[in-house]
This record gives sequence, structure tokens and C-alpha cells, in this order.
Amino acid sequence: MRRLAMLVVAGCLALSGCAVPHDRGDVVVEKTAARKSDVTAVFERYRKVRNTAIELLDAKPLSTVETGPVLAIDSGSFDVSQRLATTQKQDTGSVEVTDVLTPRFGAYPLWFFAVVKDRTRGVNRVQIFERAAAVDPWLLVASPETLADTPIPDVRRRRGQAVTVKAGDGVGMSMSATAAAKAYAKSLADESSKDAGKVADDSFIKQMRATAETNGTLEGVKFSQSWGADDVEHVLRTSDGGALAFVTLLRLDTYTVKEGLTVSWPEGTPQQAFLSSGISSSGKLRYYHQVLLYLPGGSGKPRALGQYGGVVSADSE
Repeated sequence: MRRLAMLVVAGCLALSGCAVPHDRGDVVVEKTAARKSDVTAVFERYRKVRNTAIELLDAKPLSTVETGPVLAIDSGSFDVSQRLATTQKQDTGSVEVTDVLTPRFGAYPLWFFAVVKDRTRGVNRVQIFERAAAVDPWLLVASPETLADTPIPDVRRRRGQAVTVKAGDGVGMSMSATAAAKAYAKSLADESSKDAGKVADDSFIKQMRATAETNGTLEGVKFSQSWGADDVEHVLRTSDGGALAFVTLLRLDTYTVKEGLTVSWPEGTPQQAFLSSGISSSGKLRYYHQVLLYLPGGSGKPRALGQYGGVVSADSE
């Protein structure tokens, strides 16, 4: 039986900027999301639990400090480590939180924005922690990463608090965060679609298209890739009248293999960990990608500043 080796492509994100001032924000001034002491305690607890999970090589403890897609992504990485009998590095260095923004809300859930510098890896983790109710803990719900030298647009403040934007509000921008997330997903799915012209052709889009193109050239393999955008829940107004939106993308890679062939991946890759026997008939790989999407003020096109993602499940026949 002939085997086809898959090429796994990795890449980073680039960015650029443009700005048109606009004085607009949507916020109910009632309850501050978190105090400074709360934020410090949240980070200390998060790191302690995550290091415990790494020591045990077990993702279960993470469910007490993470939820949603970010938990699925991290659980997938732990699954890979277990399958490949590898370890993950604990976070033992000093935590350098370079920015914390706490909006005001009229009701739960509450959430706050933080930028954490990871000097070892040369990235910034741009994170959202959320609390569903007063009796619930703060949980990490988003954690896209940007390159260390990637400038993150300034967030507008009102009376010292970060200004939020409703996901469906497109005032002052080329479109709303909800529309941008849908257009971005459609652009990834089909570069010839009309939506592809509505968002910037950024590094993440180019990386994903290159990966799909490589997979599509395999002899005897029918490959397809679909994308979808989850509901947008966390959006901040930037000082230029634009917005920073945390967008979760769902990616599905599907392979149909000609009889007598088997698709396999390089040893030690996440794909190989999930599908160690390869695909000899049909198979699917599911991914989550959390993207930090910047919508410039004015007519500028939305573009990704960073992302965090990985394989979360797979199946084959």
C-alpha cells in the first residue's frame, strides 16, 4: 500500500494599521468587571492550576480555570502530548501583565481584557477572562497570541473604564464585529467569494490557504476545508473609533482517499497523534482558531492581529 506524506505548514501573523477617529461606545455604567486585586488573584490561580495540569499531563484541572474553545484547544494539546508521550513546559517565570482593562457592565457575565507578555516565546497573549455569575470563578475564554512586536491598538476608555461595543454595532467602521467574523470565515472558505474582498488578505488567511492548497494537490486524495464563525461576545472600542473583536473560528478538514492509498502525517505532529494509522478511506480533522480581529475606524478592512488554535478532534474510516 502506497503512503502519502502530508506537509504540515506553520506560520505567524503580521499586521499594519490605519485610523479614523470616531466618538462612539456602548457601555452600561454599573458594575466594574474586576478590581486590580481580583486580576492578580485570577492570574496566580490560573498559572498554578495550569502548571498542575502540565505536571500531571492531564487537562482535567484546566476545566476549573478555562472554558469553551480555549479549553478545547488546550485539551487537544494535552491529548497530543499523551499520545506522543511528550511533556509540556511549565510556566515558572515571572508573569508580566502589560495591560489590564476592566469594562463596566449592567449584568453578568462580566469580563476583563489582559495582555500577558511571554518573553521566552516572543509573543503576547491577549486574553479575556469571564465570570458568569457572582458565585462562579473567573475563567479564561479567549487567548489569541500576537508577535511581541505587533502593536495592539489602544482601547478607548470612559471615566477610566474600557468601552465595549455590541457585536452587531458597525457604527464608525466598515462593518460590525459579527459581520466581520462571518466575512472572515467566508473568505477563508473561498478566496473567490465576494466576502473575500471585505477583509484584509492577512498572514493568517494566506497561511490557511497555502495549507489547503498543499493538501489539495495530493494525488489520489480529495480534500476540502470548511470554515464557520462562532457568535462574537467580546468586543472593545479602539481609540480610532474601530474595534478589537475576539472571534472563534471552526475549521473542518475533510479527506477522501482513493482505494489502495493511505494519507499520513510526519511523526510528532498533532495530526499524526490524532490519526496515528493515517487515513485510508475518509477522515476529518476539526480545529478551533481564536482570532484577535481588528476593525479599523472608518472604511479600513478587518484583519487578524494574532491567533491561537489547534486540532480538537479527529475521526477516520
